[in-house]
Amino acid sequence: MTVGSPRRDVGHGSAHAKVILIGEHTVVHGSPAIALPIPALTVHARATLAPDSAAAQDSAAVPDSPAAQDFTAAQGPAAAQNSRTAEGSAAVPDSAAAPLLPGGGAGVIRVGGPGFRPRTGPEFAVDAALRHWNVTDTPIAVHTESRIPVARGLGSSAASTAAAVRATAALLEQSLGDADLAAFVQVGEQHSHGRASGVDAAAAVSHGPIRFRAGVPTPIPITGRALLLVADTGVSAGTRRAVGIATARLTGQRGLEMLRAAEGLTEDAATQLAQGDWPGVGRSLTRFHELLVDLGVSSEVLDRAVGAALDAGALGAKLTGGGLGGCLLALADHPDAAARISERLYDSGVHQVWTLPIEGEPK
Repeated sequence: MTVGSPRRDVGHGSAHAKVILIGEHTVVHGSPAIALPIPALTVHARATLAPDSAAAQDSAAVPDSPAAQDFTAAQGPAAAQNSRTAEGSAAVPDSAAAPLLPGGGAGVIRVGGPGFRPRTGPEFAVDAALRHWNVTDTPIAVHTESRIPVARGLGSSAASTAAAVRATAALLEQSLGDADLAAFVQVGEQHSHGRASGVDAAAAVSHGPIRFRAGVPTPIPITGRALLLVADTGVSAGTRRAVGIATARLTGQRGLEMLRAAEGLTEDAATQLAQGDWPGVGRSLTRFHELLVDLGVSSEVLDRAVGAALDAGALGAKLTGGGLGGCLLALADHPDAAARISERLYDSGVHQVWTLPIEGEPK
């Protein structure tokens, strides 16, 4: 038996989605960001010793695996029928037309073994982990099933990668701390998205809200409770393109001013969260959306939905993630307000709304 070869028949791993509450794009340039986990949206992975190389290579052709296509076809119509489900149910929007890995369906990757060369983000991350564990000649198949909509700014690629690495570690009975896991996930994120700040990798393995800056995540305190609505516009987020647009605008004196403004708003939000000042948090979110509009990463559909949420009484609203599509956030202080905001968001054309509680220490 080679060092680190499988000592059990199967290894399991899972991870969750995330939202960036505030600080996207500017976090790439050294400003802080705040991210929250979404435990209701998960991806599960199962790692096994791969079959012979030819069969493994056939099954690893993402997204052409028949099993992956069958899974997505089974999920898609039912999800589409439930596009207006009760808040908090975390029903999955129809993602049958989206790529299957990472996120939004099922698929399989093959990693390791003689002559293996990674092609996708999850493959790069698992390969980095195998090399770290000195396992280079053991082919492993990792099957994933995801309930996280792909290309919506919810961290589907980071979550899929984290689950795959965790499953591989379980198969090989290797210890895996959060810091090492985040580092492996970041390898995959850099391949998938180009210049990645690391916030998605950190949030995918976090167990609570984090403040992220310069590669370092720290837990942040929250006081009181509120409701966060996450609305999917149904339009794929253009992360690579948005990063390029934002980076071009964050240069020169104007860029420095925008980065200072972003840092101030994010630090204000952190203080407001700690104090339980939810109206203040809402104002910071809305002002950050205005900054993202100036950066050129919003869109007509996002701005329309943000306006609808604010008109319905949201404490604040903004896009989340890469922008140019994807998801937006709206903050509410009461279930009745959340229901009213959700209805207005649907009327504005969004495809799915999740309502998630944010619960901190009592005031």
